[in-house]
Formats: sequence, C-alpha cells, structure tokens
Amino acid sequence: MAISKKMINANALAEQINVFRCPICSSTMVLKEYAQMVCEKNHSFDLSKQGYVNLAPQAHATKYDRALFEARKTIMTSGFFEPVLKRLIEFIETNTNALPTLRLLDAGSGEGSHLSYITTNLKGKVGGVGIDLAKEGILAAAKDYPGNSWIVADLANCPFQSQSFDVLLNILSPANYKEFTRLLKEDGFLIKIVPENDYLKQLRMIFYEDVEKEKEGNPVDSVSTHFKHVKTERITYDFPLDTQLLENLIRMTPLTWGASTEKIEQALASKIPFVTIDFTMIIATNENSFA
Repeated sequence: MAISKKMINANALAEQINVFRCPICSSTMVLKEYAQMVCEKNHSFDLSKQGYVNLAPQAHATKYDRALFEARKTIMTSGFFEPVLKRLIEFIETNTNALPTLRLLDAGSGEGSHLSYITTNLKGKVGGVGIDLAKEGILAAAKDYPGNSWIVADLANCPFQSQSFDVLLNILSPANYKEFTRLLKEDGFLIKIVPENDYLKQLRMIFYEDVEKEKEGNPVDSVSTHFKHVKTERITYDFPLDTQLLENLIRMTPLTWGASTEKIEQALASKIPFVTIDFTMIIATNENSFA
C-alpha cells in the first residue's frame, strides 16, 4: 500500500522535530501520532491534510496567491533556475561533505521547487525545511514535493532552536539577518541569491521603459555586518522562452503588480525570445572560510 503524501511529510517532521521550538513560548516540541505538533506548555499545531504545519500564530495576508505559485512552478520546472541551483549544490557538497546529516533551511521557499531540487540532487542524507509566510505556497509544496518539512512561518519569529542548521538558503526573498545568525550553526553557511541589474531586463523595458534596476541598499553590505566571511559570485545567462513560459513568467513576477492591463497585454504580445538571468550569489559564514 502506497504511503500518503501527508505521512511522507509527517515522517520528515518526525526526523527533524528536535530543531523546532514553539512560536508562542519558544519551548521544545514533540510530534504526537504524526498528526499534531505540541510544545511543553501544550500549545498545539495540527498537520494539515497535505502534511504541512502552520506555525505563524497570527494570520497574514500576502500578495502571493495560488495562481502565482502555479505559474512559478511551471517556470521553475522548465529549467529556468537550473544553473543557479546546480551551483548551489556544488558549493554545499564541497563545503559540507563531512556531515552525516545536512540540516538545510530554505527561508522563503515559496512553492518548494528550489528546496526539492536541491535536497533531491544532494549526495548523502539531507533534512530539508522550507518556510514561507504565504500559506498557498507551503500548501503547494507539501502536495507537490513531499519529503521535506513544510512550514508556514514568519521570518521575524522563526520557530526553530538556535544553531539548528548547517546551510540557510534565502533565494530572491526578504531576509532577517538577526534570525539567520541565530539559526545557523557556528560553522554554518548563509547563501543568499539577489537579482542584479540585467535580471529580466527585456520585461523591465516593457513595464518600466528603462532597464536600470532600482536598488534598495546593498545586500552585500547588509550581510557583511552580520558575518565575518563573505564572498560573492555573479551568475548570468539567457533563458529561451516560448509563449507559455512568457505568460507564466509575466504572471509570477512582481514586475506586473500594479501594471496596467495595456502593459501586460503588450508584454504578452511581445513574443520575447529569451530573458536574461542575472544574479549575485552571496555566501557568508562566521566560523570558517570556504572552498
């Protein structure tokens, strides 16, 4: 008899229950009957029918809805991010190959495709945890990528014990460096991916009539104030598009938020043959240098 996705996700939670703490009182937690996470003070959180857990005590509304995550999944499974993810895997394997079990947190995991790809392709035993404040993303992750722990959680109050993770990923997502430094082990690594000036410049020329990307501070400087050792790598390539991928890319990117119907129709009709992918990978640690 095939095991259900909920039970696959529940088993993943059971294997990693020691890294969790209650988001209300910060006490340790246990998993009861593969159905409920309960802390020492009896705050309880039920597993959903898909096997994820909501550990964000206050309800939060986000702009990230089901349609956006469906579009994002289509884009991610097309190979759009594959060169980036392969480089992440290469770095992680080179710098953590001596660990019996790798504890990996994806902070801002969305619909789960990045974390699933990485944990599936890493060698050795990996305990993956994906968190996002957007419930629709975590629901999709639990359904589509069972085998990791999928948690609705707030970056400002991460429901994990201090020094729990060997690697923390933060891919095109907001950061909370105070929490990141708390959650990482002393020799752990933060890997943050940020967009650079040429990222999706073909779309920006339509929506903004300008290819210059407006920056909100320097993320490398922000990381450097919290970590002793920081290095960067630039990852740039062109990705081919067909009509379906272009439509889904337009649906998933924040570029279109607030855009007029006319601009969106203009972008859809443009038949852009490719888009430029342009990222900086920021790698940081407090204990050791890196390969």
